[in-house]
Amino acid sequence: MQGAVCAGCHRLISDRFLLRVSDGLWHEECVRCAACGDALANSCFLRDHKLYCKRDYAE
Repeated sequence: MQGAVCAGCHRLISDRFLLRVSDGLWHEECVRCAACGDALANSCFLRDHKLYCKRDYAE
């Protein structure tokens, strides 16, 4: 995707692969929990335009 900007770091995505989460495009390494910083590999939860792991989303 030409000109795609990461929703996490706001830098241009020039990687071969990118992730689509909700309405945003992300670098793979930017898909992390906003609270604890853990990488989100299989699932994530969205609140206030931020990504969370299941544990932190429940708090």
